[in-house]
Amino acid sequence: MTVMAEYPRTRDDSDAANITPSAASAIEPLPELETVTDADDLTLYGVLDPADDIEAALELELTFLAALLFAPAAIARQVITAVIGTRDESAPDLTVLPVDTTLFLGPANRLIFDAAVTLIDEGTPATPQLVQARLTDQNLHRHTKNAMLDIISPATPRATVVGGADLPHLAAALVDAWYRRGYRALVTRMHQMIATRPVDELGGHWTALTAHQQTAERRRLTVRDNLARI
Repeated sequence: MTVMAEYPRTRDDSDAANITPSAASAIEPLPELETVTDADDLTLYGVLDPADDIEAALELELTFLAALLFAPAAIARQVITAVIGTRDESAPDLTVLPVDTTLFLGPANRLIFDAAVTLIDEGTPATPQLVQARLTDQNLHRHTKNAMLDIISPATPRATVVGGADLPHLAAALVDAWYRRGYRALVTRMHQMIATRPVDELGGHWTALTAHQQTAERRRLTVRDNLARI
C-alpha cells in the first residue's frame, strides 16, 4: 500500500524557490457565467435529458395552467405568490423563484402563465376568458391558440379538484421538475470544465457551481414550504 504523506521529505530554506504554488493560488478568476446573479444563474433554465418524457412534462404544465385558470382567484393568487413572490422590483423576494425562471418547457405555456400572472398582479382574476383577452391584446393569441384550447377543452378530460385544492400540489411538481433540470445544467457545466479547464481550476469551478445548487435548493424548499401552508 502506498501512503501519501503531507510532507514527503524534509527540506531546508534553499528549497523554497522550487516550491510549486498551491492549487488555491493557481486558480484563475472564474467565468462570470458561474457567479450567482439574477442574470447568470444556471439553475434558472436547466438542461433536458434525452431520456426525459417531454409529453408528460408538457401535460403537467397544461394541467397546472388549467387548474390555475379555473381556481378561485384567492387560491390562484396565493399559489403564484408562493412560487414567484410578486413583481415588485423595489422589494424583490430572493427566497422564491425569480420571475424569469423557466418553469415551462412549452413556449405557449410560458406566454399563458405570464398573462395570468400579470392579471393577478393587477388584482384581476386570471380566468380563461380574461387570459385569452389579454393574449389577444398582446397579439399573442395565434401563438397560444392550441394550448388554450387544450386547457379549456382538452381531448382527454383532466381530473381536477373543485375549488383549486390540487393547485398547490401541481405547482410543487412543476417546481421539482425545474429543480431537476437545474441539477442537470450544473452537472453538464462541470463536465465541460473537467474537459476544457486546467486541473488547478476545477476546485474553484466546483465551489462556484455548488453555490448555484445551494441557491436553487433554498428557493425550492422555501417555495414548497409556502405551498404547503396554502
